[in-house]
Amino acid sequence: MKKILILLPLGAVAASVLLAGCSKSKTAGAPPGGTSNDSATAETANSPADLTIKWTPGKTYAMRMEFNQGTEMKVPNQPDPVKQEVKLTQGFDLSPVKKLDNGGWQLGLRFETESMDVTAAGRSVMSFDSTASATPDTNNPVAPFMRAMIGARLEYFTDAAGKVTKMEGLDDLMKRIDAAGKPQQRVAFQQMFSEDTLKRYGAVSEALPNRSVNLGESWSVKDDIASPIGTLALDMKYTFKNWEQHNDHRCAHVASAGDISSKSTSAAMVGAVIEIQSGKIVGEYWFDPEPGMIVDAHDTQDITLKITTRAETMKQQLNQQVRVSLVDVQ
Repeated sequence: MKKILILLPLGAVAASVLLAGCSKSKTAGAPPGGTSNDSATAETANSPADLTIKWTPGKTYAMRMEFNQGTEMKVPNQPDPVKQEVKLTQGFDLSPVKKLDNGGWQLGLRFETESMDVTAAGRSVMSFDSTASATPDTNNPVAPFMRAMIGARLEYFTDAAGKVTKMEGLDDLMKRIDAAGKPQQRVAFQQMFSEDTLKRYGAVSEALPNRSVNLGESWSVKDDIASPIGTLALDMKYTFKNWEQHNDHRCAHVASAGDISSKSTSAAMVGAVIEIQSGKIVGEYWFDPEPGMIVDAHDTQDITLKITTRAETMKQQLNQQVRVSLVDVQ
């Protein structure tokens, strides 16, 4: 498994962008095209929407993240590009512990399931499912640390805007990783799930304005994101498009579009200088103001990377589709 091809985009691009600007769905496993376009009743179709997360302490929000990535890399002295597909699915629970004095929240996260499938040139090169027997994990380089993640817990402390100001539990998670495998697997884990990437899992409401917005109103979110390849600059615009029935919820439908670029680069974690030459993101989410939660979100990212090693320079094209779903509330 080539770290540049798989681990870098997953950790540095997908997870960072995902939880900065996407959210949750009420029905797990529903296809991304499963939206009903039936409009809300005429008398409320033009009403404003309060786009503010309403956490309820004591409840557990079961989440499901689905990530599909296709890559194509042009390698010097090779006639055909190297093509690869990655599918990653994660199940994790978020639990609001308490509201903080600063207006933010303390949130707990527990990893429940992990699965990954990697194919190259149409041929399976790796498959992992945490719900399956551990027997086939012997020659799987990611299996030990992914299985060690199951049951691990992280604690997040956010400000009033939903930005994570502190994360606890990483030391305990790393002890689980170290106990599960060899030292090189800790490096592989940190490339896929760096500390900054893991922090994004608690940044649930950063794509929301946390106020009432009118139909047609837009707002912007700009953020610098630390990643294994350096600092990424995110520049997104969100627009309240209309009211829709979506997965049995009356939702405010919000469309998004923007760019992601390299603000600075670093080769410390991945052994190469990797720069985003072009990065476009389009997506949408559906927010139900009654429970105060985003109930579905889809994201598509088209990214061109320039990868420079000591020996050569390569170009990689990524197409990524991300969905995060709220499976259940207990």
